[in-house]
Amino acid sequence: MIDVNDERTWLRIVWIKQGDDWRAEFVIDGREYVSSEAVQAAVQHTYEELERRRIPAEIECSPVSPIEPLRELPSSEEYWRQLARDDSGEAG
Repeated sequence: MIDVNDERTWLRIVWIKQGDDWRAEFVIDGREYVSSEAVQAAVQHTYEELERRRIPAEIECSPVSPIEPLRELPSSEEYWRQLARDDSGEAG
């Protein structure tokens, strides 16, 4: 049974609009965090960064079980690190 009140039981797929298309760019997978508070902090950071960078985005939420396979999309941390490298001109 999934405890829907525990943020660690939710998968959030972040969709970014590029031109007329929407692409799934990264995930915030609650199972990868040590606490609900850590998940909430990651989600808050995502909202703030998307707004600061004026990136049109939508976040799709769905419950995820502990035994469901991990998504192949990058994590939010990987996504923000890559953007920071791109901003600095470093090679990826």
